[in-house]
Amino acid sequence: MADLTVTATDVRPLPGCVVRRFTAGGAIDVGAPVVLSAAKTVVEADASTLAGATAIGVMVATAPNAASTTAAASGEECDVALFGPVAGFACTYNTIYYVDDDAGVIADAAGTKSFIIGIGLDTETLLVRPQFVALS
Repeated sequence: MADLTVTATDVRPLPGCVVRRFTAGGAIDVGAPVVLSAAKTVVEADASTLAGATAIGVMVATAPNAASTTAAASGEECDVALFGPVAGFACTYNTIYYVDDDAGVIADAAGTKSFIIGIGLDTETLLVRPQFVALS
């Protein structure tokens, strides 16, 4: 299993991408898959648990007033790609990518709970398309 390489400064939603702004419930790196928390914030996804595996998308940007352009701190707003093409990933064409057991990581093999986050469209674009595979 290999982790998907992300260049945070290159991550950006491409035309046709559906993006929504959320509040970060913890530190989140740009390019990380995220889940909704019970507090109605987003946190980095991880496939080691059912609750952590159900990603809604990938964090693509911090809010303009954030302290960093490559990571959101807890309480800061961030933009999440819910569906569509996102640049800034070292992808392989037609390869399925999953939420990894390590928080905030995307990999080419399923974690403990199998949850697809997207598919490689070309060498730098991930089609964000969250979907369940096997969560039992």
